[in-house]
Amino acid sequence: MNIWYINVLWALMLLGVALFTGCCLVFNPVLKSVRIMGIATAYAIGAWMFVTLEWRVALATWCIFAAFGGGVAFAYELWARWRYRGTNRTPRPLILLQGFILWPTMVPEAVEGVLVDAGVLEPSWNASTAEHLQQRG
Repeated sequence: MNIWYINVLWALMLLGVALFTGCCLVFNPVLKSVRIMGIATAYAIGAWMFVTLEWRVALATWCIFAAFGGGVAFAYELWARWRYRGTNRTPRPLILLQGFILWPTMVPEAVEGVLVDAGVLEPSWNASTAEHLQQRG
């Protein structure tokens, strides 16, 4: 079922993967590595969409989630710039054009960043978090 070139069934599948990945981060921080499975699943669904759907429908469905992921990452970066103003934190770009491809990685990273900054999760040892820890020092 398509609504304005967006296939509802495939959109629900992508939403389910995004929620699954986000919930694994929030409800069980031990399962942080599950995000890789969620990201791989989102890319597999995207590839399968382009195989089974008309290209315009597949692209529009994927771009809706890319725009949402970009909005989440944009909001987090604005918040992080406000939170870490006056420190040596190097700001990340606000707008990422490659976000249409990388949205499955941007959403979990932004959710994890907010939860780490709020003190809900322990920081993982990726480059951006290590930079935050050195600055808090």
